[in-house]
Amino acid sequence: MAILLAVVGGLGLTTTMSINILERIREIGVLRAIGASDGAVQQIVLAEGIVIGLLSWVVGSLLSLPASRIMSQQVGMALLGFPLNYSFALGGTMMWLVIIIFLAAAASLGPARSASRLTIREVLAYE
Repeated sequence: MAILLAVVGGLGLTTTMSINILERIREIGVLRAIGASDGAVQQIVLAEGIVIGLLSWVVGSLLSLPASRIMSQQVGMALLGFPLNYSFALGGTMMWLVIIIFLAAAASLGPARSASRLTIREVLAYE
């Protein structure tokens, strides 16, 4: 279930980054006009996607700590009559950090390539 949610999140990030490229097409044109290479434009878009992924991991981790504690108490009381012990798994959290960074980079790769392929002429003609 968690993997499915991560994949859906990656698809959402791909869509968000693609829309972001369309909204910032003139900015990309200015970068290209002042000499930014294809690789530089790709790095900017990839870095933005990874930062979005990192921020989502931080927010998700911070929100999941109290939610998990509350859920373990409530589920334990409802099913067993006593609260379940809550335990935090740092290894699992770090594993998800690596997965999120990988998915964010993969989700940003397509929009980064399309942004780097734009020519100055195409950008200036875009309305």
